[in-house]
Amino acid sequence: MFGLYIHIPYCRSKCRYCDFYSTPCPDGVPEAYIDALCREMDRFSPCGSTPLRPDTLYFGGGTPSLLTPAQAARLIRAAGPVPDAEITLEANPETVTPERLAAFRRAGVNRLSLGIQTARDDSLARLGRRHTAAQSRRALGMAVQAGFTDISGDLMLALPAYTMAELDETIALLAESGCTHISGYLLKIEPNTVFGKRPPEALPDDDAAADFYLAAVEKLAAL
Repeated sequence: MFGLYIHIPYCRSKCRYCDFYSTPCPDGVPEAYIDALCREMDRFSPCGSTPLRPDTLYFGGGTPSLLTPAQAARLIRAAGPVPDAEITLEANPETVTPERLAAFRRAGVNRLSLGIQTARDDSLARLGRRHTAAQSRRALGMAVQAGFTDISGDLMLALPAYTMAELDETIALLAESGCTHISGYLLKIEPNTVFGKRPPEALPDDDAAADFYLAAVEKLAAL
């Protein structure tokens, strides 16, 4: 088993909770970065020019859906995954279109991971996310129409002023819109983030956050 993670460190803007390495890039991913990634994959391949042959390939970020499908195809070819490898692309809902999703499929991407987070627009805005709940629903629908049968959706728990109603609404959005996998995690306040420097009001305490997590586990298990 061999998995390869490729980091795409470019975003249109930084979310207020994010401490992953990223840099603004409103015009898309520079071709020079793709060149550098291909050189690195060639450098670390077993025989120089021999493909790495991963059985899982994961494009994370940042915002990997800012790649062009042609760039994604080039990176997939450079990695040389085995036949039937799982190839995942993280995507933000506001960055996808039916045409781009279909082109990513043709490039070799067969799994999509969408950063949905919550079904409440006010919470999304508070987090610094650029999409709305309506865009989340459209993105999930477009992914299904593009032929993706393996779709993961992110569920962020214990947000400021969080309620069980918000949790239920978000699980319903994910479950009813084609997700085959739901990834739930708690909001964590990291020091070198906007939230770390200016913590938001009405954050659930540790006990309340644990209650939300356990409730999510129970509700997801019942789907």
